[in-house]
Amino acid sequence: MPEWTAVVNAWGALEKAVFEKMPVVLSTHDRPPAIGWWVQRGRKDGRIPANLSSDDEKEDFYEGVMKWWLEVNPAWRKEGLANTSAPDFAVQGSKQEAGGDLGSLPPGLNGLTSIVACLWWWYRLARVAEGAPAWRTMAEDVAWVLGEKVRALMGKRAACFSSETPSSKRARMG
Repeated sequence: MPEWTAVVNAWGALEKAVFEKMPVVLSTHDRPPAIGWWVQRGRKDGRIPANLSSDDEKEDFYEGVMKWWLEVNPAWRKEGLANTSAPDFAVQGSKQEAGGDLGSLPPGLNGLTSIVACLWWWYRLARVAEGAPAWRTMAEDVAWVLGEKVRALMGKRAACFSSETPSSKRARMG
């Protein structure tokens, strides 16, 4: 599941790059109730929220996560993000705007960590080894945002947290 690996690697790099708590938190508007459940348990409970057991509840959660992701993104990215009702949750055009302000997407427990937790629950709930298409697309977009945040914080060239598996072949020398 290379998309998940890309999300976790980018998230870890971002958390490492931030040394002091940021005062900004993600908007709770359209936030899935499962995040409130997790927060009430001190973000320590590794279980999937108990209210996500039926297929309807799972589907509502998946749609809620996508809707919340759209809600918390800055306006310049929302224009490139597709309608959440689309089953494939295309994020066409969002990556072409590299270098825009991502200040509304703070790292930390009250920030992107909540998005990462939602992606993990979604992956586990869907029980699809390669991740559902909408999940994969969102995971790639979240990994890209996390990489851009790291790049901006480090003042360096864009970090690459691609979900593509690197080639195992070695380049010929000479």
